[in-house]
Amino acid sequence: MNETTINNNVAKKYAQAFMHLYPKACTFTDLKKITVAQTFLQTHKKTLFFLQLPQFDQERRKSMVADLIDYFSLPHDFSAIILLLIEHNRSFYIPNVLHWITELYKEQIDTVEFSIKSTHDMSDQQIASIKKFLEHSINKKIIGTPSLDPSLIAGLRLQSSDYLWEYSVRKHIRDLQRFNI
Repeated sequence: MNETTINNNVAKKYAQAFMHLYPKACTFTDLKKITVAQTFLQTHKKTLFFLQLPQFDQERRKSMVADLIDYFSLPHDFSAIILLLIEHNRSFYIPNVLHWITELYKEQIDTVEFSIKSTHDMSDQQIASIKKFLEHSINKKIIGTPSLDPSLIAGLRLQSSDYLWEYSVRKHIRDLQRFNI
């Protein structure tokens, strides 16, 4: 096992423990907020470094974490996991733990997140039809994030961490090249 896999496993275990102790800490509307916080902390590692500085006493750390929780509008129960990670000198795990909390919550509510890529803007009705198609296909609730991808040439690409469905000119060209036609 490499270090990244070990770190990922440790972060997942912290997230599982948090979800076990605080099963109602997360709601569906919190998912986006948690993802925003996770992305910010992943790209701004200095924030995690400052949380770990030894010259701050416990009260100051609690205040800093409370400010962080309020800034991202996270549920207040999240302060417990963040403070625990800081206490264990593992503040660098915070972004990964937040990621795993969202993944475990989506699993808990039987939901899959898909990117919905197309070559053109889609109406809300078209996106709703695509979500309905996916829900019927995999028998789970769908969170769909639409985006434009002109490289598809024409068509759609629907992708999650476990599923891929593509119907595009680009895919047909790849298939033809693969078979040397």
